[in-house]
Amino acid sequence: MFVHNINPDLVRIGSFSIRFYGIVYALGFILVTYVLVKAAENKRILNLNESKAVDLVTYGILGAVIGARIWHIITEFEYYIHNPLQMLEIWKGGLAFFGGIAGGIIVVSFFCRKYKIDLIKVLDIVAVPMPFIVFLGRIANFINGEHYGFPVNLPWAVVFPFIDSQPRHPAQLYEALSMLLLFLILLFLRKKKRKTGFIIWSAFMMYGCFRFVTEFFRDTAVKHMVFGLSTAQYLSIVVFVIGIYNLSKTSDSTSEYTGG
Repeated sequence: MFVHNINPDLVRIGSFSIRFYGIVYALGFILVTYVLVKAAENKRILNLNESKAVDLVTYGILGAVIGARIWHIITEFEYYIHNPLQMLEIWKGGLAFFGGIAGGIIVVSFFCRKYKIDLIKVLDIVAVPMPFIVFLGRIANFINGEHYGFPVNLPWAVVFPFIDSQPRHPAQLYEALSMLLLFLILLFLRKKKRKTGFIIWSAFMMYGCFRFVTEFFRDTAVKHMVFGLSTAQYLSIVVFVIGIYNLSKTSDSTSEYTGG
């Protein structure tokens, strides 16, 4: 049985440290920027050039981080109302995925509207690498000892000694594997002839399913339960419905086919 004793700091010099989680954000920025710049070079999206692609990713990530932090503070409001200064201590963790998605899409949508860029085409392209970034993020969550699972007696259970001495589900790794699977599926679909919007709405649908299931293993979800489901599971249902609804519209539309 594995006992978690992983140092979350990749490098530490005095009070300054570089954490694995920070490396994930940097890799995410580089990867998403790369795919959008390539799309701009290949003229796949009207009005998107290399410079705008970099700006779009920069603003999008900023919006995602702000949205993720705001949603985390809302869900942990009772704690932060008594520790208000810690709302700004983002380097200590505390980013909610759904808030990040909402914040990022809102900012990107304003950017695309301003420069008359097709938002759905942008999301189609960005949707493919995103699950891989989330996969790395969940590995970082495991390294940090966040989002651990329920106590369980299984050979692959993990003891998080800074929590207690009980072996627990490595819930972070379950979601990491589900995101790796989603990434591989989207990578396969990307090669197929499809209509604009098919990739992003398929990603919404599948993420909603995967997150709904993996959330059952999270011990930290218990305090956010309503009628037997966590807040994240209700949001997963919403994301799933959005995906299904827009997929049905995509299949009925006359939108152009895209590929590659």
